[in-house]
Amino acid sequence: MNFLILRLLTRSELGMFHEFRRLGKEGSKQRAINFDGAVVDRVFPAAKDSDEISLQLRYTTDEGTSVASQWLKRQAKNWRLEGNCPKDKLYSFVDPNCLFAMEIDSGSNPAVGSWTVFAADDPTTRAILANAESAGLAGASMIALHGEEGEQIKSLLNSGNPELFPLIGKRNSQSIKKRASSMQKAVTKNGRLQLPPNPTRLADILGSVGHTMPAAVADLVDNSITHEATRIDITFGRPDEGHGRWMAIADNGSGMNEDRLAEAMRVGGQSDYSEDALGKYGFGLKGASWSQTKIFTVVTKEEGQPALHMTWDADDMGDWEVKLEPLEPWEEAATKLKSSRGTVVLWKEMKPPQSVVALKSLDPYSSEVAALERHLGLVFHRFLEGKVSGRKKIVIAINGIPVTPNNPVGHPLVTQYELKPVKIPTESGEGRVQVQAFLLPTEDEIALHHSGDGPEAVRLALDRIGLYGKRNESQGLYIYRHGRLIKWGGWAQMWETNDEKTKLARVVVDFDKTLDDVFKINISKQTVQLPQQLQAEIKKQAAVARKDSQKKYRRPRQPEVPKPSTSSQSKGTTGADATSTTEGAGKATSGEGKAGKSGTTPVTKVTIRKVKTDKFLWKVSTGLTGGLEVQISESETFLGELVEEVGTNPEAMASLARFLGRLDTVDAQKALLTQSSAPATKVH
Repeated sequence: MNFLILRLLTRSELGMFHEFRRLGKEGSKQRAINFDGAVVDRVFPAAKDSDEISLQLRYTTDEGTSVASQWLKRQAKNWRLEGNCPKDKLYSFVDPNCLFAMEIDSGSNPAVGSWTVFAADDPTTRAILANAESAGLAGASMIALHGEEGEQIKSLLNSGNPELFPLIGKRNSQSIKKRASSMQKAVTKNGRLQLPPNPTRLADILGSVGHTMPAAVADLVDNSITHEATRIDITFGRPDEGHGRWMAIADNGSGMNEDRLAEAMRVGGQSDYSEDALGKYGFGLKGASWSQTKIFTVVTKEEGQPALHMTWDADDMGDWEVKLEPLEPWEEAATKLKSSRGTVVLWKEMKPPQSVVALKSLDPYSSEVAALERHLGLVFHRFLEGKVSGRKKIVIAINGIPVTPNNPVGHPLVTQYELKPVKIPTESGEGRVQVQAFLLPTEDEIALHHSGDGPEAVRLALDRIGLYGKRNESQGLYIYRHGRLIKWGGWAQMWETNDEKTKLARVVVDFDKTLDDVFKINISKQTVQLPQQLQAEIKKQAAVARKDSQKKYRRPRQPEVPKPSTSSQSKGTTGADATSTTEGAGKATSGEGKAGKSGTTPVTKVTIRKVKTDKFLWKVSTGLTGGLEVQISESETFLGELVEEVGTNPEAMASLARFLGRLDTVDAQKALLTQSSAPATKVH
């Protein structure tokens, strides 16, 4: 957590120096240097507004270098550096616009560092202000640069005051020498010139594909799920406890032997993915890790085997040489597996974010933890709910607290429309996509539904269904690959703007990796391009939900809802949770993995969905994973009641699905749909 902080001092701050006051230049009684709140949030993310941040700082005196105990204290929206008013005559030069420079290691408590000031016309000041790394000072009164963000300015400071900043540039010069060995050209036996890539530069490139910290963690969770993990524990260490900014992502998956670990660490390594694997290029581990840090370690263990580890340090890779040195004691503790097998990825010296949106009443560090929890709860909600065919239910915990799944169409008041299978041609045959539109409840409907649980429950329900942002921005497509949400929000340019009155419409699109190339899935799985054929079908499905959303805002909102809920979001049979594999009326029941009456024949997995449609009474189709999908119109109440009666019996559900399929062979639906609209008599 090493930062370089720069500020052009104003007249009010110069009263900190006795010489400025003695010369009669003081304009105020302030005895401190102002620190911008955004800078403190970035450098000291775990600090609360009520904290006093302790510092041990080296500075120059008339007699040489000294150390003073200073502190940062909150003052209105910003902070002030207090505790030291130098009386030394050497500071007689200070005037407005002189440059204050501080190097600080904020990874310990107290933080340690050095500070100095340069006159406005000092060559060092002019050189720093002429360097592009200081560009942030054009729009802010103070900037904080981390690592390579201020590499050139650090060298300038080293030249201007080598006594206070003696270590600046030392690691860089060592790295350059080590990199040189990897850049040697050589002539091969066949006479060709061999030009190996610069490993550090390549690591920088791989880490620059646009990962946020939550997205990078999600890539590692993908790997854990692919390797059969059912629990993923994420530890995000406090950055002021002596080890800087670090994170460990541990799982109880299958683990790796030495050969598989080496291949996983290799840049461009071969990956043998299963049919439902969440990975794509074998890039996730390296790319995600290097997007957040220069140094990462993988510790892994197979059942009954000793633990192994390897480390990549982007600044010390030599000729692509992975490190095998023993771990430090704190690293061993951080990567200790809690199960008999599994894998841990440790990120050390993580890059801090450029800015953190601090949530109400939370410090920046806690806000990052909350943002990570929300991201994982959304992206992996189907896995957390146990709704992904062929996968066991998983648990993800951050600092020991389980992540809560957030199904974007899972509220019990959500209305479902017809699920539409779409076939997309590929070079090797065809891929299948499933498209389904949903209509969300209004804010008033949600408030009434949760009113019995109190105002906090209402607020939480609104936050969750709005993905903790503006609901207008969360309308649109929710695209899943093998059950994992990879892109959400917006209409993929099918509609130019997000109309306020269509904000209740969402469309879920499901596909598997056979369509990766057709959909132009990029290396980080964050970019998706939908072909015109699919967009046309999505537009048909979405148009109905968008129209119904507009209708809700064209008339007085008088919601007809069930009695106020006194439990969690999972109750009710109207919403998307009706597709879950649980017991209860109107919910799907899976017989997958269970035997039939003979004890030998597996029961076909059947998923029942209640949908809003007048096109059919029921529809039987084959799902993406080979099971049967049965959609039942909400208007067919008798069939709905039958499903409720047999919903807990997987054999009965499978038999019902097959019977409905037989009825379709004799056009039974056509007769029912054209039947007289006179009310039927209910049979008891």
